Amino acid sequence: MEAVTWGFVGTIVGALASIATTAIASWSSHVLSNKAKEHEKQEIANAFQRETVLELQTELLEYFRSCSQIYRNDKVNFENTGKWGYSIPDELGEKNRVLNARTAILIQRISNDELRVSLRALKDNFAKCLMADNELEAASYHRKAVEGYDTASELLGKVLRSTYWQPNA
Repeated sequence: MEAVTWGFVGTIVGALASIATTAIASWSSHVLSNKAKEHEKQEIANAFQRETVLELQTELLEYFRSCSQIYRNDKVNFENTGKWGYSIPDELGEKNRVLNARTAILIQRISNDELRVSLRALKDNFAKCLMADNELEAASYHRKAVEGYDTASELLGKVLRSTYWQPNA
């Protein structure tokens, strides 16, 4: 072959190599960009879950205290009158209703199914405790609610820790 032909072939091969290199670099850049966007979306979701869990921990404690206060008032009233159940003070009832609503909203935001189930069971036991027809039934549900609170608190902590940044993730 002549030098002109070799020069032409060399130019074509060089151009193809340049195009291939550019395509590979562009593809790699695209893949890295997509991974960065996905990581950012995951971090936003983790931040949302973290804030939700932190808020839920506070609200759940207040709800726990409110329900326990109502239960205690029922017990004191029972000891004084011999009758179970009485009309709770309006302020305490309103506080409990607001806390019940807030915790219900926050529970719906939780992405962890196990935690949501645990929290619903806890709230169910508190509701049954407050609606019980007698002291024994209320005491039983209150005991279950206290145990459920401990379990839910542990799960809340576990879920919260899972939202922290992890270098190997």
